[in-house]
Amino acid sequence: MAAASHTLTYAGPGHFIPMARFLIRQQEKLVQRLGEHNIPGLRWLVEGFNYYDKERVKEVGPDRAAAEWIVRCGGSVKFDKMSDMFSDYNALVKRCAELDPRISGDQVRVTNIEAIDASVTGYGCRHFEGLNAILDVRFVRCKNLHDFGLKYMSDAVGSKLKYLEIDSCPRVTEDGLDHLKNCTGLKSLLIHNLPRVYGKPKIYQELRQALPKCEIHYPDYEKDQ
Repeated sequence: MAAASHTLTYAGPGHFIPMARFLIRQQEKLVQRLGEHNIPGLRWLVEGFNYYDKERVKEVGPDRAAAEWIVRCGGSVKFDKMSDMFSDYNALVKRCAELDPRISGDQVRVTNIEAIDASVTGYGCRHFEGLNAILDVRFVRCKNLHDFGLKYMSDAVGSKLKYLEIDSCPRVTEDGLDHLKNCTGLKSLLIHNLPRVYGKPKIYQELRQALPKCEIHYPDYEKDQ
């Protein structure tokens, strides 16, 4: 019997790759571009990546649902029982498909989230609900993240989160940073390059007062002192 043929796609002189892999790469590039730019005409697509699916949460649990969300948006995630940092959606789903969420030994919990140039939005941050093992979150150059996202995150995991970085997220304002006062579990907070934050001395002092056990780094404020 002849071997099954695979559709190939041209990828430059002398280079052909399987169609499925090509489509996955194109999807990954699209997600990255959506994360790097604020494109009003494609807002519906960005929010689609961030949709909070209650049925999916019931099916696989909040941790796996959150992991799928962050990787779908172009970020990375780490579980407590796995050494790998997942950034490929298909690899994540394939690995988690081996787990049975009904078995306690197969339950994995999200500990680290890295959203770098990711298309996460404020509404997508509803996925923080139920992440009882989360320790470290980084939002870097997330152009679609807004204040509501910080509220969702702070309300859901503020007492559990230990390390938080918010860097170059242009839609975040001082109102968003004000929600971080609820992150009472923080040991380290880095906020940097947030152009829509005004009154930096006031927000810095208020955060220090609200989070006395947290080491706060705010280079934009500190350089003016």
